[in-house]
Amino acid sequence: MTNLEIVEQKDLREQLIERVEVLSKVKELLLIPKLNVMTVKQIAEYFEVGLETIQSCYKYNKDEIDQDGVVVKSYKDFLIVEFQQLEKTKGKTVFQLDENNTLVVPNRGLKVFTQRAILRIAMLLRDSEIAKEIRTQLLNTFEHSTTDQKMFDINEEERLMVDIGKAYMTSDPQTIMLACTKAVAFKNRHIAELENANVELIQNNKALAGDIFKWEDRACVNKAVRTIAARSGIQFGRVWRKLYDELRYKYNIGLSQRGNSPFIQHIKEVEWESVV
Repeated sequence: MTNLEIVEQKDLREQLIERVEVLSKVKELLLIPKLNVMTVKQIAEYFEVGLETIQSCYKYNKDEIDQDGVVVKSYKDFLIVEFQQLEKTKGKTVFQLDENNTLVVPNRGLKVFTQRAILRIAMLLRDSEIAKEIRTQLLNTFEHSTTDQKMFDINEEERLMVDIGKAYMTSDPQTIMLACTKAVAFKNRHIAELENANVELIQNNKALAGDIFKWEDRACVNKAVRTIAARSGIQFGRVWRKLYDELRYKYNIGLSQRGNSPFIQHIKEVEWESVV
């Protein structure tokens, strides 16, 4: 995986969304005490970008970010934090966060974000250096955990094989059956994972082959991508990503924002000329 792939592919973000500890490793995370949330303004300061950048990121990825914990807190929710209340009018309440910062809470409530939602934003922000570093750390953490899992699986399989050998040495049918059952269950789990991956691959191939597309020239783009990959020595998937980047930056067509992969299926009829 690469830094950019996290931005482009929702399925990768789903694999990494639990790693909220990375946020504080990259930069101090100043959450509102007791509530453990941040406002849009605080998030902008954390990522060292303009307020409008965070607002735009949220606007275009609202459904995805909301599922990670975006809530509206009333001024009463902030009372439990025991902030000093500086001002209360008909339209708002002003709290003193610390000696340098205040918090304005409208009567209609203030939208705040949990750590998961903040991490989601980090995986979607393209131009923030803080966000880029977070994605780099996420990749390092993911690759390390993947390696650990592979080593665990190898060691576990070896242990199960040894257990079967020991069971046969006892000549006890029940012990042999139990050892074999555990080994079969372990292998079945891996077979199921491979089958699920194969189903996804078949679905993607069908989409790319035209089962989802309805355009007359749908086979052309697939052939073109395969030809470019073969002649340039670039992986097939990377050629698709280059096409998606071209569509995004040159034609303002952000396919990854429209749904799951393969993203090309979300092209609209009027945009087909740009793809070609």
